[in-house]
Amino acid sequence: MIKVAISGADTPEAGELIRILVNHPDVEIVALIAQRHDGKPVQSLHHGLLGEINIPFSSSLRPEQADLLIIADKKVKYDDYKRLLKSFPDLKVITLHNFVSDEERPINFPEDISEEDVVQMEEPVYALPEINRKALVRGAKAAEIPSPLASLVLVPLYPLANHMLLSGDITLNISAPDDMLTEENRAEGLKEIKAALQIAQRSFNGDIKINPLPAKSKRGMELEIDLRSPLDLDHLLSTYDIYDDHNFAFTVINPVHLDDVKGTEKVITSLSLSKDGMLNIHAVADGRLRGSAGEAVHVMNLMFGLHEKTGLYLKPYAF
Repeated sequence: MIKVAISGADTPEAGELIRILVNHPDVEIVALIAQRHDGKPVQSLHHGLLGEINIPFSSSLRPEQADLLIIADKKVKYDDYKRLLKSFPDLKVITLHNFVSDEERPINFPEDISEEDVVQMEEPVYALPEINRKALVRGAKAAEIPSPLASLVLVPLYPLANHMLLSGDITLNISAPDDMLTEENRAEGLKEIKAALQIAQRSFNGDIKINPLPAKSKRGMELEIDLRSPLDLDHLLSTYDIYDDHNFAFTVINPVHLDDVKGTEKVITSLSLSKDGMLNIHAVADGRLRGSAGEAVHVMNLMFGLHEKTGLYLKPYAF
């Protein structure tokens, strides 16, 4: 069993995380750290957990208590995070808030890396599993989860960048809950997106901007992009073959809807091509799980050698 502690356990993101982990067959939740609520029962804040978990909130973590610490507190600073890794050398750490946007440092995005290299890495891995899985399964000690916007955008765009197919400026038309599309979150997401795409396609130097659209649900994120394509649809679809051995990234040619992904870790991308060569990309994801709680569990599974879907076989909202 993986003994998991969660800090910032009083946040909404932690509530989503606890709801997944209480049913994870290989996890035991050993500590829920929230100093302001020390001693209070978890269901006093996260309703619906009555009868599911009896661990009260606590104010601190003992080093021997856990195998993994998941940080759900966005107020944690990078220097504090680094000190934490040094103080608990045997503890693996996942943070729901990545530090790429906070610090002037590159994304830790190794393209080809040995197990020995991963073990010696001092920086947390930028943990988008679809395009950085190798580092996660080869001994990564620390991982930082992409923002929801970056996770939504990079899954459909990375295969094109990987085949040098991005050119010109790109407008990302995104519908998402208001708290995900604040000016600060858009700026953070753009920094991650640009950095990752330029690693995949160094020749790409177009401008990327987000056009925020009204939210369609409290959970769902929806992306639409129009790009000029030199390839026909069959060849475009073949670029997404890199996701064939992944369990949460799907590419289709039929329409997709937010109900297809609510309550899941999936990103579903729909491609269509007009007669004049304009590619339409339409992608959907659950923003409370993608780039957040669901992705943390996805990454945990990879870091501890489990099948990536373990504990994430979630009931869909609609059929």
